[in-house]
Amino acid sequence: LHLDLNERTREIFNSPSFRVQHVKDVAGAEVSGALKNVVALGAGFVDGLPHLGGNTKAALLRVGLKEMISFSRIFFEDMDVRDDTFLESCGMADLITTCYGGRNRKCADAFARKRGSSAVMSEEGCTSLWKELETELLNGQKLQGTLACKEAYQVIESRGLLESFPLIRQVYKISFQGAPVDSIVDGIVVVAASGTTSPVCI
Repeated sequence: LHLDLNERTREIFNSPSFRVQHVKDVAGAEVSGALKNVVALGAGFVDGLPHLGGNTKAALLRVGLKEMISFSRIFFEDMDVRDDTFLESCGMADLITTCYGGRNRKCADAFARKRGSSAVMSEEGCTSLWKELETELLNGQKLQGTLACKEAYQVIESRGLLESFPLIRQVYKISFQGAPVDSIVDGIVVVAASGTTSPVCI
């Protein structure tokens, strides 16, 4: 019954110009939808720094996708998280779109430009600047990446896993603890199964 209802619902929206597919991996799809906005903040920081470019941003997206997959597997280990979910529209495609054209990228770009690359800012100053940019740039819409970043960081920290998510950790430090924006490169590292990290060539 549920499969039949799902297929009928898909057929309502599916068209030659708007393709709709089933994804059975609910956890993977929902985690992707939330964490892509955190990765987009990092992408915006890269865009806002004049000495970083396309290669750095591509490396950040790669690490971001890996952390999305790791988060899904660790925190939803009792659910059927599938690798191919992250190659669907809800995974990689949405991540790319958000990191190149979304509101979170846009505000993070402006955040980086207003702060400067190496300036340190107070926690209160960071919060105030996000609110200012949200009001100035989003015409009534709300930032999703900042909220998702706080929640993801708290969950990861509660399990003692911050070292396993260097990008999310660094986006949080820049966004809310006042770390210099150019320290975003410190989060573009790959965590090996052994727990060791290695920088990505950027």
